[in-house]
Amino acid sequence: MDSNEKEDQFKELQKSTAGKTASTGKYRRNLIGGLIIVLIILFLFSFLPRLIHTLTLDGKAAKKSYPLATIVQVHPDDKPIEFKLPSSTQANHITPIWARTNGYLVDLCVDIGDVVKQGDLLAVLDTPDVDAQYIQALHDLDVARSNRDIAKITADRWQTIYEQDSKAIAKEDVDEKVAAYVSAEAFVAAQEGNMEHYKDLMNFKYIIAPFDGIIIERNVDLGSLITNGNGAPQQLFVIAQSDIIRLFVNVPQYYFRLIHEGLEAEASIREFQGKSFTSKVARYAKALDPLARTMLTELHIDNKNGELFPGLFAEATFRFIPDVAYFTVPQPAVIIRAGKPKIACLDAEDKVHMKTVEIGIDNGSTLQIVAGLEANDRIITNPTERIKEGVKVKIMKNGK
Repeated sequence: MDSNEKEDQFKELQKSTAGKTASTGKYRRNLIGGLIIVLIILFLFSFLPRLIHTLTLDGKAAKKSYPLATIVQVHPDDKPIEFKLPSSTQANHITPIWARTNGYLVDLCVDIGDVVKQGDLLAVLDTPDVDAQYIQALHDLDVARSNRDIAKITADRWQTIYEQDSKAIAKEDVDEKVAAYVSAEAFVAAQEGNMEHYKDLMNFKYIIAPFDGIIIERNVDLGSLITNGNGAPQQLFVIAQSDIIRLFVNVPQYYFRLIHEGLEAEASIREFQGKSFTSKVARYAKALDPLARTMLTELHIDNKNGELFPGLFAEATFRFIPDVAYFTVPQPAVIIRAGKPKIACLDAEDKVHMKTVEIGIDNGSTLQIVAGLEANDRIITNPTERIKEGVKVKIMKNGK
């Protein structure tokens, strides 16, 4: 190979190397440019939002140099105080009927739901043991009466002999015969009482309704063995008198002074939509439960038409005309920390003044304030830790 060919090959090699170098440099420039773009994007999506948020908070902080507060202007409320208390309907009288003698049930005259009058026959028992004891008591009484009669004749004879001739018999013998007669007379009285006892037991075979009412339970069947206490006594029936329905409610301590006999309350039962029943306070405990701080109160509803049944869930609504004006405020407005409850009020310069208040009824979302506020007071409904005496606040409008 001559020198000219070698020179040509060298030039071609230089051109090839230069082309590769230029291509590599272009790739590097493109890579660096892409990395720069990625860094810029990361900057925009990370640091820049934080910067904007910080600037926004700083701006808000500059604007909110005073604590923000929402307020409401209060006015006295003279509407009737109304509160509901849960209860359930109960019969005026409800009595279980038990057997007073032993025997077998041979006749059922009533069943559940039957209306009975006082003295009506409910059931009949067969009482062979008691019947036999009654007959035995009659015989024992006859024997006792015979012995008494003999003792009386003997005592009269001895008394007559002694009166005719006191020396014929001893006075002690006469006294003994008289004492024997007195003892026989007492034994007759005892046997009469025993006979009456078995007679009463025998009469208890007839189960009688003690008052007008409705049979709400029957717990025995024909042929059942009935006992009056020797073993497990059986409850035969339950009778309820529901011409008057009773409601028992627990009145909170705050209202106990308003309760008096004859006070009316409106009773409502969910199943009687759109209808209410007038009830009156019949009696109350005149003492409060020391744990619940409530007073048991009994209400009566006239139920002669039998519309209401015992056992229904009911609500009794009381309405009272308040004797003093009160204010209704949102529950969060009351500050309960150390000491008595307080409410933050604003003066004409929007400065806070803490007022000590007295809470009446707690309605959950609202509270009744019975003392401490005045008409047209502006109170803060969202007090925070920054709300203190003398602090000036900025009133939020429309929640902003």
